[in-house]
Amino acid sequence: MKRNLGEILPTTFVIITLLFMGSVPAGGADFEVVSATSPEDLQSLVQPPKDSNFPTWLGADAATSIRVDDSTYVWLFGDTLIGKSEGGRRKYSVFIHNTIGVSQKMEGGDFGRIEKYWREDDGKILPIFPCQEKEKFYWPLVGARLNNSLVIAADKVTTEDTETFKTLGTTLFTMSNPEKPPTEWNYFSNFLPEEGGVTWGSALLVHDGWLYVFGEKGAGFGSKSTLGRLKVGEAEAGNWDRLRVWSEGDWKVGGTPTPVPGLPGTSETTVDHNSFLGWYSLRIPPLGYGVHLYTAGGLTGPWKDQGKVYSVPSPWSSEETDKGKNLFSAYAVKSHPELAQNEDEIVITYNVNLNPFVSGLTGKMGQYIGQEKYEGLYVPQFVLIELQRSPEQG
Repeated sequence: MKRNLGEILPTTFVIITLLFMGSVPAGGADFEVVSATSPEDLQSLVQPPKDSNFPTWLGADAATSIRVDDSTYVWLFGDTLIGKSEGGRRKYSVFIHNTIGVSQKMEGGDFGRIEKYWREDDGKILPIFPCQEKEKFYWPLVGARLNNSLVIAADKVTTEDTETFKTLGTTLFTMSNPEKPPTEWNYFSNFLPEEGGVTWGSALLVHDGWLYVFGEKGAGFGSKSTLGRLKVGEAEAGNWDRLRVWSEGDWKVGGTPTPVPGLPGTSETTVDHNSFLGWYSLRIPPLGYGVHLYTAGGLTGPWKDQGKVYSVPSPWSSEETDKGKNLFSAYAVKSHPELAQNEDEIVITYNVNLNPFVSGLTGKMGQYIGQEKYEGLYVPQFVLIELQRSPEQG
């Protein structure tokens, strides 16, 4: 239900909206929102130019930022539109399944505009991570800096023998020279197949010498988060057979993952930590427009839904088709701690796409991004959220 650009429509779907109806958790939230704004200086980091006469990056999803060093961050993008623009009206001519961005911190401490990278071969535009297998491709979703390398988890996807798409599992790309431009990366890969309904790689993070790997059991409504880990050195060497899963209160090689209590599943997210929130992660429920904050004292949980901290605005949450269906969907919310100036702030991005569950929108992305009023469609949207502790929590 992600990254289809209105090109692919699933054939069946079960709606269980009661799972996510409340915006305030039972027992009250520990934090409350002071303000939520969309600063232009943040949005300008990624917004495509209003006018471009040569092929340029016009939009993509995923939008995960990964620290390479204190002054350099890599940005992951999934399905990407490349083309030209005039007066804010975008017209794409190339569609590829992944691109990479790089942002550098300037002398004043602010980050410069994200520079986008893709490959070119004999004039043809290609993704950074190509797949040589027919009707298969990669969606890079999350990543983490290891000791001397960078690891990126990408969904391996196929359109073969399916009306939509199917995720086969997760490919882990390990870059030995992440400080180089993405077109010059040297990497090897490991593949973790979807097994027992679990797809690994919805979030990656390094903590206390371990690479923690979140996964998703199931899909859509009712899916659960799972958790595994391996030593950083093991991950750097590609020894993913050493993955230990959190199973019945212990870490076990080859164990059956136990769902992480209180943390809904998702295909892509970030998990971060600071002194104000502790461990935190964000979710937009399927078919929803509210960003929920989840916090925990430890990675294994229990996690607590702190309620809705942001509502996706109009037109994305309000415009409907002539049959009363929501025209747009919101997803892929991520946090970017490097852009927050204080511990009580969260900088997030989310993405907006044509609703993949509405028939008749197939192939119409070009029609919508060609309108200036939809200049934010399929471009990661930045939000700065300021929080404070709830009065009852002191």
